[in-house]
Amino acid sequence: MKDRTTQSKCKRKVAHDNGEKSAPPDLSHLNAAPLKMALPEQHHALKLYLVGAGGTGSWLAPHLVRLARFLRETRQMNVHLTFVDPDTVEMKNVYRQNFGETEVGGHKAELLALRYAASWGQSIQVHVAPFDRGMVQLEYRDLGVIIGCVDNAAARKTIADALNQETRLHGADGLPRLWWLDAGNGKDTGQVLFGAAHNVCQLQYAFPYLPDQGFCVNLPAPDLQHPDLLQTQPESTPTRETQDALSCAEMLLTGDQSPSINAMVANIAATYLWRIFADPKGLTMFATYCNLNVLSTRARFITPDAIAQVVGKTVKMFKPQVDRK
Repeated sequence: MKDRTTQSKCKRKVAHDNGEKSAPPDLSHLNAAPLKMALPEQHHALKLYLVGAGGTGSWLAPHLVRLARFLRETRQMNVHLTFVDPDTVEMKNVYRQNFGETEVGGHKAELLALRYAASWGQSIQVHVAPFDRGMVQLEYRDLGVIIGCVDNAAARKTIADALNQETRLHGADGLPRLWWLDAGNGKDTGQVLFGAAHNVCQLQYAFPYLPDQGFCVNLPAPDLQHPDLLQTQPESTPTRETQDALSCAEMLLTGDQSPSINAMVANIAATYLWRIFADPKGLTMFATYCNLNVLSTRARFITPDAIAQVVGKTVKMFKPQVDRK
């Protein structure tokens, strides 16, 4: 044992002498700027749209109701909740989603709304239908967040269209009134992305007081961060039909899906919302990735360098507000 320890020390010494160095720690969070949003004042509303009430959405739903109650009681904020999902609960869902066996056959959005509206005294609007951009109704000085918990490119494309429509209606130069929080996952990995700008031009005044970073007022939308979100992915083996034929218990046993990845992604998404609307320090990141295989998370923090990099530009893309014409 003594010889083995000595040998290990020697190997580390040789590696150091050969110039091998560990990667420097990521300290970008120390320079991160908080996000500043135009929060709705009295008589106006914060409208949260949960799109997808299945794997991740069903776990996120109680967080949204709790946040709405908190904001109502501590900030006197008028919060409207809307749950959107056309699907019904199947037996194969109950092992991974936030449903029980007695709820099989019911509509997911309706079941969650009934459960949490009653326990938290919060009104929840329900759409038992695929998401449509017409479901987003923002009045003057309202603020909206679409929380996408969908698993296909077509549904994300509809969300992106709603975001683009809002920009066209109210101008690309003003502060965003509609934001997109996207929560997605794979077998044992997941990501949460947040933003509103669907092109680089809308980001040029994201840091109004450059060179002092101060705060940020806009972020790249999820599809600008990852354009592949809107691209239909080819099916892998086993096929979708094969997966649907298996029970959820069988899928867990064969390792097709981590039983806890959806709850993990939902918790990260909930943390974003709490930091945006309830934490005095504000939100300082715009993308977070998790990997349950190695139990790790990493984030992209709100800095000019990080945002420019993710959209394939340099920090020269940003302009101070005083230069705005």
